[in-house]
Amino acid sequence: MGRFFLPKEDNSNQRGEWSRKQKRGYHRIRSLLWFWECHGFQVLWIMLSTAEGGDASKLSYRHKVLRQRIERQLGYEGIEHYQVRTEEGNGVLHIFWAWRPAPGQRARRFWIDQRWLADQWNQMHGAPVVWVKAYRPGRRSRNRLSRYVISQYVQDQSGYVNMCWSWKRSLGFPIGAVWDTLKGMWQTRNVLRSMKGQCALPFSILVRTWENLLAGHPIWLGDRIVQLVVGTGLVFLPIEETGGTP
Repeated sequence: MGRFFLPKEDNSNQRGEWSRKQKRGYHRIRSLLWFWECHGFQVLWIMLSTAEGGDASKLSYRHKVLRQRIERQLGYEGIEHYQVRTEEGNGVLHIFWAWRPAPGQRARRFWIDQRWLADQWNQMHGAPVVWVKAYRPGRRSRNRLSRYVISQYVQDQSGYVNMCWSWKRSLGFPIGAVWDTLKGMWQTRNVLRSMKGQCALPFSILVRTWENLLAGHPIWLGDRIVQLVVGTGLVFLPIEETGGTP
């Protein structure tokens, strides 16, 4: 059987020089973890393997079927996810699952028993080796885990294949497109400030604005005010309702 590496939390602060792909992946996963934390989602860190002779090309499809089975049999409807697929061993998925009760539902713990998960994945994909761990919310955990996943799995040496994530169910907008819009506005403002002899706005201002948006706070987007409403997406607000100015 080929080798694959079980995940473990990273205690290193060394990030080194990342590729553009890795930087994009880090931003996506950190953004999703922040969004899930802000809106009361519980998160699990999952690894799903492929046995020797298995068909790794079906990993993503069977992962989707597995989520549907969990929603149907265990009642965790509306699971969201982020996944990285690699060619470790015979093919591996490194995943985050996020869930919260729907409005009006009783609060309960989000947990998938590892033995049950192994049985289901073995039936579905012919591979009994799985791994599950609860994610601990918080800035330190969010930063370290995002960095670990990207540095370990989103690189050529790990046999990286692709990454994907859910966003339509609750986030409601494509992360990359909206981030690029905000980043472009920040860059334009700094060009104008430079022409006027003013100091540039630090990158931390852009990050704070982005995190405010994901947390559900109104922000300026161009000449309009937008707010994230979970399950709906971005909603434009009348300026007079906020009493703010750009």
